[in-house]
Amino acid sequence: GLTRREREVAVLIAAGKSNRAIATVLVLGERTIEGHVGNILTKLAFTSRAQIAVWAVEVGRTNADSGTQKR
Repeated sequence: GLTRREREVAVLIAAGKSNRAIATVLVLGERTIEGHVGNILTKLAFTSRAQIAVWAVEVGRTNADSGTQKR
């Protein structure tokens, strides 16, 4: 599973934000965001940000349908 911060980054990727924009929103360094993105790609066995975005939307939809939100 992803950490809370990694899930936050995934949601922001799904919103179309760049690493720089994500770093600004989360008040972190751009290199830190790059590390989080790399961890997400590895943990989910993905090869692109687009896959992360689709995953985040699907997980969000599934959580909304079940009436629970993962944090």
